Amino acid sequence: MKNIFKYKIVLLAFVSLLMISCEDDFLEINEDPNNPLSVPTRQLLTAAEVNLAYTVANGSGGLGLYTGTVSRHWVQRGFINDYGLQGNDFTIGVAWTSIYAGILTDLQSAIAQSTEAGDLGSLGVAQTLRAYTMSTVVDLWGDVPYFEIGQGQNLEFPVFDNGSDVYDDLLALLDQAVLNLKAARDAGLLTVSGDVYSTGGNVEQWIKAANSLKLRMLNNIRDTRDVSADVAAVLADGVIQSAEDDLELGYGTSFNPENRNPGFAFEWTAGGGNYIDPFFYETMRGQDNFGHGGTFPTTPATVDPRIPYYFFNQLPSGAVDGDAENPCAYCPSDAGSPFLSIYAFSFNIDPNEGFDQSSSQSLGGLYPFGGRFDDGAGGIASNAATLLEGQVTGVGSTPQRLIDYGEVLFIQAELAEVGRGPGNPRTLLDEAIDASFKKVNEFAAIAGAPAIDSATTYRPYINDALAQYDAIGLEAIMIQKWIAQFGNSTVSYNDIRRTGFPVLHDGNADALPQTVQTRSFPVSLPYDIGNLQLNVNAPSQKVIATDRVFWDIN
Repeated sequence: MKNIFKYKIVLLAFVSLLMISCEDDFLEINEDPNNPLSVPTRQLLTAAEVNLAYTVANGSGGLGLYTGTVSRHWVQRGFINDYGLQGNDFTIGVAWTSIYAGILTDLQSAIAQSTEAGDLGSLGVAQTLRAYTMSTVVDLWGDVPYFEIGQGQNLEFPVFDNGSDVYDDLLALLDQAVLNLKAARDAGLLTVSGDVYSTGGNVEQWIKAANSLKLRMLNNIRDTRDVSADVAAVLADGVIQSAEDDLELGYGTSFNPENRNPGFAFEWTAGGGNYIDPFFYETMRGQDNFGHGGTFPTTPATVDPRIPYYFFNQLPSGAVDGDAENPCAYCPSDAGSPFLSIYAFSFNIDPNEGFDQSSSQSLGGLYPFGGRFDDGAGGIASNAATLLEGQVTGVGSTPQRLIDYGEVLFIQAELAEVGRGPGNPRTLLDEAIDASFKKVNEFAAIAGAPAIDSATTYRPYINDALAQYDAIGLEAIMIQKWIAQFGNSTVSYNDIRRTGFPVLHDGNADALPQTVQTRSFPVSLPYDIGNLQLNVNAPSQKVIATDRVFWDIN
């Protein structure tokens, strides 16, 4: 017994000594290396950027599908064909969750960690991304949770804050972001780790991006307050000055794992969910067959040279109506056009609207998705690894734009036209359209497609557009911006509500028997029904035909 007792004493002493000697890391045996308690700031920034680009894109669950449809870039089957957006729609739920449970959560952690570490560069980028995300949320939904979010179990049911108050806080946040980025630059920091956007972490470019976002927001609220001094200040400080400064996310060509543009991955499969809205297509062709009696002015008489870059026709040139796989709803026969789509406001009305046209319908093309340049040869679109005879595919790597040089110029043209900003609006419009064509050429180069020649092809178009501006002013600016923003339709949705231009297709005034419009244009998106049911502080579901965001006072 004495030997056993002595053994126990020695064993306890050894264990005690072991615990003392390993005091610093003894308890770490319960930490799961595959589920860390904290994530490096650079990884949080990367995750937030990728998630943000996807959320505003045209992929499955991306807001671009809805904003593009209500802005008449796209048309879809189902109730959304007649502005029938609902709070239980897949895209609404996915986007809301992605924003609040994903993007904003990651950015809140990134802001806290970079603040604690004194990393002013990462802090400025995270603050800019937060402002971009939340300004988009306000622009689409209006009053939303903001000041009380991110507190976990301490505050599970945040109130919905007034959109104007949120905007004011975001504008101040952007000012702070610029100050932090400038301080980082002055301290010798040139790049920020974890930035996967085209900026590549370049601090100078992020200063321009933050200022450009502020310019966009000031333009949105220009009818609610005098923004002239703020506009002058932000322009003086420096906004995006060239395509090299564009804020966008590039993609690859891999499909396993999926690394292509979300719109390409969604659209370039058999039975893609979107059709090109015929109204958009005809606008680019300088036509107006929708019976508006001249209230919608045609675009320049020169057919838009961007058409074969914007749209890919699976039917070859010279195709006739009977060449489609089923009777078609919209397949104009003039000049043997192979373009095929369906009308908006035609769901369960047009007898040909419901037919499968997955191998015949026209698709979003090289721009904005990275699909195929339309050379007239046609071919069934496919993103499969192994192509069958008659199938075609595209690079799929076209970037998703968030803010680009062309948009910044269009904003300046609008501000100058309405007396809220400096410069000559006609000159700025000229530069903006030119930037749009150069952006298409940039994407064409990625895919090895031919460029649009300036002198012989797109300069005449710009001259016609300027002549149209001389006749109708602001409306011409907004029509051209609407065309240029294809692929970033949330911008167009904001523009239409702010200015009333372009005047959109009215399903009850087009003299078409295939179309009947029963709902009004939605001036905001419905709230996610799941959030309304769970959050005791949530308001009632909105009436999207009348419940406007705070800056939409027209």
